[in-house]
Amino acid sequence: MLADDKLQNVDQDQVHPEYATGFSVEYHEGYKVVTVTKPWRGSDESYTYVLVKPGVSPPHLGKGEEIITIPSERFVSLSSTYLPYLPILGITSSLKGVTNTNTVYTPEVMNLIQEGKVIDVSGGGSGMATGINLETLIDLNPDLVMTYATGQPEYDAHPKLQEAGIPVVLNAEYMEEDPLGRAEWIKFISVFFNREKEANAYFEKIKNEYQSLEKSVHFLNGTNPTVFVNNNWQGTWNMAGGQSYVAELLRDAGADYLWSDDTTTGSIPLDFEIVYDKGQNADYWLNPGTAMTLQELLGEDARYSEFTAVKSKKIYNNNARVNAGGGNDYWESGVAHPETVLKDLIKIFHPEIVSDHNLVYYRHLE
Repeated sequence: MLADDKLQNVDQDQVHPEYATGFSVEYHEGYKVVTVTKPWRGSDESYTYVLVKPGVSPPHLGKGEEIITIPSERFVSLSSTYLPYLPILGITSSLKGVTNTNTVYTPEVMNLIQEGKVIDVSGGGSGMATGINLETLIDLNPDLVMTYATGQPEYDAHPKLQEAGIPVVLNAEYMEEDPLGRAEWIKFISVFFNREKEANAYFEKIKNEYQSLEKSVHFLNGTNPTVFVNNNWQGTWNMAGGQSYVAELLRDAGADYLWSDDTTTGSIPLDFEIVYDKGQNADYWLNPGTAMTLQELLGEDARYSEFTAVKSKKIYNNNARVNAGGGNDYWESGVAHPETVLKDLIKIFHPEIVSDHNLVYYRHLE
């Protein structure tokens, strides 16, 4: 790339990931280069974006590099997990479109939706490629669309948006298995709005709180409670892998996750009998699908009543904050607040450590 001597620094504040492994940011005289290195599971591709101010001459581009004009003033988010970061960064008013407005939980965004200032760009399909209304999206004239990808062309939206000439970037936050690494993608979002200072301040705060909570359970002398997660759905029990985001949270909360020795980062498809053999005497059962009550859970499968965790009523679900449209805030603001999710889990496993904390994302199934 060729730097233009007339270009000025895009921003004096810089971000550099500490825990996130899927992106990097380079700062040059007058422009930034952002690279997403793990856009989806199993991918060996990377995506590079060159960020410049309006009206300035962009540097010479390398193969596959795309120009993005910053700061974004007409932003469209195709995932709800990016929304909680907008008020933190002070850029909520830049948002012009989202998908599935009825499932949005972030209050500041809900207000804009109700005022008609944020439009639903959902389409009729189930995949991201068919799940957006391209005509509505084009009418919004966005200068930045942020989405995720799976590597399946029939499902992903970004090829279709690129073909239509819409500036689109991939956010791969969901690929991170470290809770702090996932939350650190606030830094990725911030570079498109020149809000690095705000991102650094926010991440430093939650990182310190998360690490303080994590240390508080390391000094426990007793045996950690055993736990398993998820539920049997249509004949398959998708247990969280031992190297997954959920498993990492359970470890940090001082629990003995029964599948912690597994090396999978995603989920493991299991038969009910395998889960029962290993988990029948476990102390706790977490995240059992959508059930709001113990009775509702037992109505799904009578065999659940044989688990010790059911008999002792030590079952907690991560659906304490679900709106009328079915949006679960655990998967929205919970991603930006791993310190609060961890505090919930410590409250469940070791309540004496955080005795004054009330559960935020979790509910006790009674």
